[in-house]
Amino acid sequence: MVITWHREREYSSGTIKIFFTLIQFSSFFIKLSAESTGHFWQLTDLHWDQKYSRDGDPRSMCHASNENHFLASSKLDTVDYMSAGQYGMYSCDAPWDLIEFSIKGMAQNTVNPNFIIWTGDNTPHVKDPSPDWSVIFSSLRNVSNTIKKNFPNTTLIPVLGNHDVFPEDLYPAEAEAFYRAYLIEGGWNELLDKQAQQRFGKCGFYSLDVTADLKVIILNTNLYNVPNNLTHDQDDPCEQLKWLEFQLKMAESKRNKVIIAAHIPPGYFERWIGPPFFNPGQNDRYVQLIQTYGDIILTQVYGHTHTDSFRLIANEKGQVKSVAFVSPSVTPWLHTGGVNPSLRLYSYSLNGINDYWQYYFNLTGMAEQTPTNPQWQLLYQATVAYGVRDLSPENMLSIYRDMLADPKVFERYYFFNTVGHVFEECNAACMRDHICTISHLMVDDMQSCQDGKHVLFRNDLIMTAHFLNIVQRAKVVEIESLILVSVLTALTLICIVIASIFAVVYRRRVYNSLGSSSHEPFSPRPRSSDYSPIISQDESA
Repeated sequence: MVITWHREREYSSGTIKIFFTLIQFSSFFIKLSAESTGHFWQLTDLHWDQKYSRDGDPRSMCHASNENHFLASSKLDTVDYMSAGQYGMYSCDAPWDLIEFSIKGMAQNTVNPNFIIWTGDNTPHVKDPSPDWSVIFSSLRNVSNTIKKNFPNTTLIPVLGNHDVFPEDLYPAEAEAFYRAYLIEGGWNELLDKQAQQRFGKCGFYSLDVTADLKVIILNTNLYNVPNNLTHDQDDPCEQLKWLEFQLKMAESKRNKVIIAAHIPPGYFERWIGPPFFNPGQNDRYVQLIQTYGDIILTQVYGHTHTDSFRLIANEKGQVKSVAFVSPSVTPWLHTGGVNPSLRLYSYSLNGINDYWQYYFNLTGMAEQTPTNPQWQLLYQATVAYGVRDLSPENMLSIYRDMLADPKVFERYYFFNTVGHVFEECNAACMRDHICTISHLMVDDMQSCQDGKHVLFRNDLIMTAHFLNIVQRAKVVEIESLILVSVLTALTLICIVIASIFAVVYRRRVYNSLGSSSHEPFSPRPRSSDYSPIISQDESA
């Protein structure tokens, strides 16, 4: 009995030790998980217009006009007409009330985010005149001060946009005095630590450790922007791509994760396919780096387009290695149509992006109802809207496949693309362009996709069939559009010819009428000296 009891006590003691050991391990992993998960806001494309006026001309960027009539604008037939409101309108950039309302909305919809990524573009799209350095630096200071006032204990991570420079788009390489001005005049030295300031001061890019195992890499992709002719002749301006590769290698060796944040994304604009945002060589090299180090890239976040979309970056085997999220803007302005102002809150862990919440402010509803207490509303929660557990590369690929196979899923995506303000229908050609842009970021790949060859699904017969169906319908739309353009052109030419004929006939008639009058006897006006006085007989007598 003694032996048995002793063995039971030993067994019991061992069980207790194992139990406490498990508790210690659990506490360690819970603590590690708590340190490695959290939330962050993305605030992008504010485009604060300091000349915005509620009495301004909504067809002239809501600027005050001395004229009594509205100025003509290409946006006349494409935007909903509203007077300039307190929080903006679709054809204009953002008033300060919208900027402040946005930042306060972030504070009201979350408690203590881990950090805020502010992805650039803070001045308006105006030319009367273009915003100069005084406007740019005052905008940066006012926005950053307002964010810090509402989030005093939150790390704010600023990013340069192509409208944060004068003249717009033109960022030089290797101009330390130029970039240090953002720290001093723009007040960003109050946001960044000494090491980040030193790196930023060289060419506008830097990195920041937000936890021991998570780094945010902030890039100045404006250096690759096609309109930036200051860097066209350089393969790697400021050696930023070389620096990026070094940062990714270091993170890989330490088994850390990184978030890449920049203003301009690689690839193309989904609504109007033109040249890539980056110069072609730099675009492809950038994408190849993401493909190579995708396993350690937690996510990528961008702005610039003012629209809501995402990008899938896959390797040659068709494996999606990384997802880039393109967040819509605070400003309601878009080249055509406009978008509702928006804010985005992400949930993350070291495994990737768990979810995001897309908030919006309905300008149309504001104009119709004029509520006394306007509020930001939740447009959608990504996992709920698309029916996935998280936003891992695998699940984002699943969403993308559903967009090709199920028109309802694509319609949902398209509704979100302009933040609930749908101003034009999306035909098959439009759908093809969105599908191609999401997964074909490299130049040759985009050309193949436009030609009807889906690179990502080249070995997937079912998805290829879905895509070819879209492409065939897109070709019909383009042929119909071409016929319509040809008919309108022909009608225009016919009208010009008819007008010319009428002009010639009219001139001939005028000429003939003048010619016929010239054949009448010429009767010059008599001079006074030609008159002879008539003398009556009485007078002669």
